[in-house]
Amino acid sequence: MKMPVYILFLLLVGSLIGCSNHESTIRTELASDSTRPDSEMRGATIDLLEGERVKTRIVADRILKFDAKDSTMGYVVHADFFDSLGNITTKLDGDSAYIRESTNHLHVFGRVVVVSDDNSTLETDYIHWNPDIAKIQTDAFVKVTRRGDVVTGWGLETDQRLKRIKILRQVSGTIQNTDEAGLK
Repeated sequence: MKMPVYILFLLLVGSLIGCSNHESTIRTELASDSTRPDSEMRGATIDLLEGERVKTRIVADRILKFDAKDSTMGYVVHADFFDSLGNITTKLDGDSAYIRESTNHLHVFGRVVVVSDDNSTLETDYIHWNPDIAKIQTDAFVKVTRRGDVVTGWGLETDQRLKRIKILRQVSGTIQNTDEAGLK
């Protein structure tokens, strides 16, 4: 009977080790003051506004709101980013997301895929949308695909339309025209 308990323990430890540092830090922060959300919604939509204009629309299968932390957690997340005319410039999908509502900072975890209006694609397991500088940021492994070119590396900073991309470390791949690709 000790063997199944031991295996269960190893699986639990393995799953905890496998969580990203970002996600586990956020989960710990939310759980530290309140173990239960103030509200829970299914199939909900959150709009992040700039004045009266919608900048980002987030749709999630499940949303947990933590009023004391000014935070919302979403699961199975899709987001649309809009330009000043209300056109969708970028689409984002991820397993889960954390939104700090007063600042509109968005953290997305899991299988994160960002697709711009010109079909440039960013794939990673974590991004942070930083509205203070209007940039997508990550320190995780990234794969960027644009017009058949594929570039990978660790860490990234880019605008919401994936036009000016800066991969921070261990860049590899083959691109045909670095000026056109927008890579530094």
